Amino acid sequence: NITFSNLPIVEESYVPPANTTVRNTKKSKANSLDNVIDNEPIDPASALYKIPQFTSYGRVFRSSNEIPLTENEMEYVVTVIKHIFTDHIVLQFNILNTIDDQQLRDVIVNIDLNDSSNYEIDHVIPASIVRYGESNSCYVSLKSIDKSTLSATISCELHFKVIQVNPNTGEVEGNEDGYDENYPLENLDILVNDYMSKVSIVDFRKSWETIGNANEVLEKFGLPFKKLEEASTAVIDYLGMLPVDGTGTISTSDESSKKGIHTIHLSGIFIGNVQVLVRAMLQLDEKVGVVLKIGVRSNDETISRLVADCIN
Repeated sequence: NITFSNLPIVEESYVPPANTTVRNTKKSKANSLDNVIDNEPIDPASALYKIPQFTSYGRVFRSSNEIPLTENEMEYVVTVIKHIFTDHIVLQFNILNTIDDQQLRDVIVNIDLNDSSNYEIDHVIPASIVRYGESNSCYVSLKSIDKSTLSATISCELHFKVIQVNPNTGEVEGNEDGYDENYPLENLDILVNDYMSKVSIVDFRKSWETIGNANEVLEKFGLPFKKLEEASTAVIDYLGMLPVDGTGTISTSDESSKKGIHTIHLSGIFIGNVQVLVRAMLQLDEKVGVVLKIGVRSNDETISRLVADCIN
């Protein structure tokens, strides 16, 4: 049965780049129609539901923005999207081949969990072919083992077979079996805020009081910023939550900000449909930079602690 709680949370519309082309094409009415369709909001995880290995994972909780793992000017341009499920993460690696006399086959991303006990590899699904000027996707799924420690840093390396082709016709030239090639990628971080979805709230104060302080976590941090605006942006980014009550921006006319003080109210839903609220007070300090006093409330103390520790 489909209920509100098991539907995926989509924070903003996104059009996935998989199976797209950068080749020049002639304009036509059909192309114009395609452009209109492509601009419509699309579930970034829609392709995953068609892959048999992932059907048992359920619905996606949220999907990250596209993260670059190479420079845009490189011969192979690779990005990744993190799709968060209840007990799994699916890493969707999008590969663009910019070399006109090469065709890539059996493309995978080898990952090293670097002795992390938080996750284990569940499935590796290759992209069968990536032609010149085209992007295709390969996948690696991870099973979550230790949910009390969600963060991990993953080493990534692109592996594929190179097939030499005629740049004008695309026909294979020489050895059809090609040769193996490895291509280093940037490291990928899995963060606690990957498990947090930005969700608005009507009455922050009432919800804050309703949750209560039974599982509240209070912390104090020194942040290396010289301006409240910079510190506020960083805290919002660290937590991956939605600022509410207009607290996401700092007004120069506000009396508190004139005194070097600003309070942010933040709202989110942590995986498992757990509501999380945060009150973060920032204060300029000549010695430290900015002092952050943070209170995190939820119905689960472990989650409150995980969220508070995002600042570290």
